[in-house]
Amino acid sequence: MSRMVRRARSALFLRRFARDSRGVSAVEFALIAPLLIALYFGLAEFCQGYMAQKRMGHATSQVADIVAQSDVVTRDELDDIFAIGALILNPFPAGPLSMRVTGITRGSDGVARVDWSRGQGMGGRSGTVSVPAGLINNGESIIMSEATYDYISPINKLLPGTTRFNHTYYLRPRLVDRIGCSNC
Repeated sequence: MSRMVRRARSALFLRRFARDSRGVSAVEFALIAPLLIALYFGLAEFCQGYMAQKRMGHATSQVADIVAQSDVVTRDELDDIFAIGALILNPFPAGPLSMRVTGITRGSDGVARVDWSRGQGMGGRSGTVSVPAGLINNGESIIMSEATYDYISPINKLLPGTTRFNHTYYLRPRLVDRIGCSNC
C-alpha cells in the first residue's frame, strides 16, 4: 500500500508542478537577458563609432572653413589649424587622424591644378586634381580639405579591427579670389 500512496503523491506533485507558473518569468528573463545585453553593447559600440565619424567630419569641415577665411596662409598657420582639428576630435584620440588641405585653381583649359598643399599624417598633393563637376568654373579657386581617421572600437565585437573613415570638403575662398600659401 505504501507503494500506491507514493505513486499517488508523485502524480499529485507532478500535476501541481505542471500547473505552477511562478518561475516562468525568471526562466524567460534568463533566456532573453544575454540577447538584451549583447544588443546594448552592440548599440553602444555603434554609437561610439558614429560619434567618432561625425567628429572627424566636423574637424575636416572646420579646417577648410578656417583656411577659406584667410587671404594667405603659412605652414605654421596650417599646422596650428590642424591642431584645432585634432582638438575637435576629443574625447577620441587624435593619433589616427590624418588631414590635408589643398588650394586648387581651375585653369582656362578646364583642368584643376594644385596651387599648394599641406598635410599632417598624409602627404601634400601636387599636379592635377579632379573636383566634382560644376563646383568651380575656369579661373576660379577652391579649398579642399581631406581627412581620414582609423577608428578602433574599445569593445571590438561589432566593429572588429580598424574602421577607416574618410571625408572631403570643398569651400570657396571668402576674402580673396585665390588663397595663397607663402611657404608651402
